[in-house]
Amino acid sequence: MATTEPTAMTHQILFSSDLDDPLAWAAAVARLRPDIEVVDWRNVKDPASIPFALMWKPPPGGLGAYGGLKGIQSLGAGINQLNLAELPAGVPLARLIDDSLTETMTDYALAAVYRHYRAFDHFERQTRARLWDYQPALRKADFPIGVMGIGVLGGAIAAQLRALGFTVSGWSRSRREIEGVTCFAGTGELPDFLAASRLIVNVLALTPETAGILGAGAFALMPKGSFIVNIGRGGHLVEADLVAAIDAGQIAGATLDVFSSEPLPVEHPIYSRPEILTTPHVAGAISPDTAARTVIANFDRALKGEPLLNAVDLARGY
Repeated sequence: MATTEPTAMTHQILFSSDLDDPLAWAAAVARLRPDIEVVDWRNVKDPASIPFALMWKPPPGGLGAYGGLKGIQSLGAGINQLNLAELPAGVPLARLIDDSLTETMTDYALAAVYRHYRAFDHFERQTRARLWDYQPALRKADFPIGVMGIGVLGGAIAAQLRALGFTVSGWSRSRREIEGVTCFAGTGELPDFLAASRLIVNVLALTPETAGILGAGAFALMPKGSFIVNIGRGGHLVEADLVAAIDAGQIAGATLDVFSSEPLPVEHPIYSRPEILTTPHVAGAISPDTAARTVIANFDRALKGEPLLNAVDLARGY
């Protein structure tokens, strides 16, 4: 009598995002672990049986029906798109940190820094006005850069800028050390950090303590004619204060990828300021082909009751 090999048990991961491709994630995970099926929320048949969620935001109706969840993996490095109060109590949550995200965030930051440092933003405005205005290039020593938030992403950006010859400072809530980078920590050292920065790249996590940190008070402490690059969260920046600081000449320009309301409303005053470049939340991109390994590792950890990689400390908010 012929026998058949038992079929390996298939586990399911809930997928919920209006930004990411569920088929790409399903294929990337299946290549590494054929026993794991990534299921788009629209196709879930038995929510209570699913032990793990991979999501940007919860599916419509929330996660109440998913009583078997043992872990949740955010589809981003941040979690501010999630309402933590709506997540199942006691289920661990992780941020998604991946080399592809670090690379794309770093590339974006470097492009924005060089655009302001070499005055391409100024020359673009001159072009549109049909003007020829020669300006000599600055020395890197005369263009010190500050990176706000020097964890995995910000630390990589700071290190790359330092390697390129810029004078770099970093600021974080708690003390960190990066070779060749002057590191500041805590609210007491924030004024000195701001005063030392001709351009700020913000990569902070958004918490109640960091909300609105880039506002009129911060701009006033920076050197006149400074620049802002915001690739953290829209809630870090007081947009009206930035517009006012640009109108007053205190801030010379900005590159913004994140906003308090997305998409940015067409009537927003930022659109009328030629000194501000906006991009539609494209600074960082996570590749399923590389990040699937982290998702699978956290899936296995969740099923074993082990701590997740890049686990969120809910008390700190990141």
